[in-house]
Amino acid sequence: VVHYTLIGRPFYMALAAVAMASSFMVSYSRARAESLIPLCKVGFMERPERLVLLILGGAFNRMAQALWVVATISTVTVIHRVVYTWQELRAGRSLPDASATQTF
Repeated sequence: VVHYTLIGRPFYMALAAVAMASSFMVSYSRARAESLIPLCKVGFMERPERLVLLILGGAFNRMAQALWVVATISTVTVIHRVVYTWQELRAGRSLPDASATQTF
């Protein structure tokens, strides 16, 4: 984000910010889901995949494309986790103490 801001590329600055926010949300959505259901290992864009993509993007001078992939697939992963958690809760597969805190 800082790099694209300093070189005057506001679109790529926003893209980097979206990729960063969606990356945080992947981890947060799993942690939040696992406070309600036993396990939430759905979706594709986990930390190792994001790291490999960013390393490859930097190594081959394709950072913009890597940021697009991270932003898009991370957002899809977050949506998938939210829907999966909702389906698990509707099916009654929640943690024993999660019934009192189902505000997800």
